[in-house]
Amino acid sequence: METNNNQPDWEVYFCHIEDKPAFIGLDLNLRVLAPIESQSNVIEVTIPLASAGEDGFPSEAEWEPLGDLEEALGDSLEAALGAVFVGKTLNAGLRKFYFYAEEVLLAEHYVSQAMEPFPDYRFEVDTWEDAAWEVYFEFLFPEPVDLQKIQNVKVLRHLEENGDKPAISRQIDHWIYFKDEASRSKYWQEIASKGYQKVEESFEPEIEETPYKLQVSITSTTQEDAIHDVVVYLWNLAQDHGADYDGWETSIETGQDATL
Repeated sequence: METNNNQPDWEVYFCHIEDKPAFIGLDLNLRVLAPIESQSNVIEVTIPLASAGEDGFPSEAEWEPLGDLEEALGDSLEAALGAVFVGKTLNAGLRKFYFYAEEVLLAEHYVSQAMEPFPDYRFEVDTWEDAAWEVYFEFLFPEPVDLQKIQNVKVLRHLEENGDKPAISRQIDHWIYFKDEASRSKYWQEIASKGYQKVEESFEPEIEETPYKLQVSITSTTQEDAIHDVVVYLWNLAQDHGADYDGWETSIETGQDATL
């Protein structure tokens, strides 16, 4: 498989690593290409932060050099080893970068070259074989509920780019698909008293495993916490009923009657 077909889709999410707060960033689009047989070795570059706070994250002033450092590492390892930059973590005072490559014998040499313009930073390089890309799929890749939050943020960015004012309440529609009518009915009974309105029920035979559709709506703002609260509730409840939560849509509210 060739990575030159990949259009990177970098996203960052918050989680915990060994019970400490962390941010993980990764290229989500690599999931459709991975594992790449010809690039079966991990390169892990660990860099202690220069000014970590009590939360283990960098000071505001350190973000720029960390960004420059990341770009230098990525350019060096891609050019020298054909490495694929797949993800990064920020946790417990450490910045870690993860690459996959075919040959890693000289990885530390090329990392050292890339780090020369950054004498204030120490680094460690580890490499190991990972043909199944377990680091990407089992460590970096978000849990399903975190992936849903990432999708929420993408929609919110689109709304913001089109002038949406998050504090304005509006109707937000959600879609859930069920294996049978009984599960759909039980699901609706659980949410009916919580302010949701039933928009549509239908049978979609082309969706073989979950053909029973339920579309519901609720009035809410598009502020991030409010969206996450509603979506995570509906998503978790869908898991309890063996159903698939399939996302949400809403209007763009600018205060000038603009709609999506």
